[in-house]
Amino acid sequence: MIRIIATGKGGAGKTTVIATLSRLLSRKGYRILAIDTDPSMNLAMSLGIPFTTIRTLAEDKIGIREQLFGNDSDDDYDHDHPPNIDIEEILRQYEVYAYDDVRVVVMGTIPYGGAGCICSSISLVKLLIEHIASQTDRYDIVIVDSQAGSEILGRGLAVDYDYNLVITEAFPKSMEVARHVMKLAGDLRIKRQVVIVNKVKNGNEVGKVIQELSLTGDTVIPVRYDEQVAEADRNGQLILDTAPESMTVCDIRGIMDMIQGSCQS
Repeated sequence: MIRIIATGKGGAGKTTVIATLSRLLSRKGYRILAIDTDPSMNLAMSLGIPFTTIRTLAEDKIGIREQLFGNDSDDDYDHDHPPNIDIEEILRQYEVYAYDDVRVVVMGTIPYGGAGCICSSISLVKLLIEHIASQTDRYDIVIVDSQAGSEILGRGLAVDYDYNLVITEAFPKSMEVARHVMKLAGDLRIKRQVVIVNKVKNGNEVGKVIQELSLTGDTVIPVRYDEQVAEADRNGQLILDTAPESMTVCDIRGIMDMIQGSCQS
């Protein structure tokens, strides 16, 4: 099973890229699980799942933790002998089919003021993915759409993943986030880092990102700017549906081809 995490600054276009990529891969016959760990939950909506129908892991994290650890409040367990849990049952409760049969699980957000941080929910997603990888052949590819910034990597999610898709614009703040998430991804032994320079207008942006981030052997993929992306977003749609032959979709197909190569090797 290929494991992918998408990282980057808020507003860089991460959700549009990941939603489009997930659907394109699913159309090629891959069984895709997209996990939305962004508290804004935009990925699920971009994939056609109405907000009101979403049941999140955060809503019932205590019940899921009991399945993971029994009644023991200690989150530590022997990774060589994980608890015997019914992954299929958990997925039946929280997995939703979206457009093009992409399956989606949503982490959720803070339920009320004063409820604390989402750290425990991130830990829950990490454990769930570990169990999925070890106990089921239900999926070919798991794609995690992370919350904006680097916190999710700081919490240890994505250890030994296959890809970190770093989505950035050629702006100082966006590139600084990209620099930080690449450093953390390296600490977590993510096998391959791919920098996706989004909203490219004249091509100079790619060279600027390469220079600013001191990229050498890293893979860099430009995704061209298209006003049709913003227009689709304003109408609550995805560019894949409104302009499937647009420059943006064409470039995201290039990302798909790269991942397909990994699946076939």
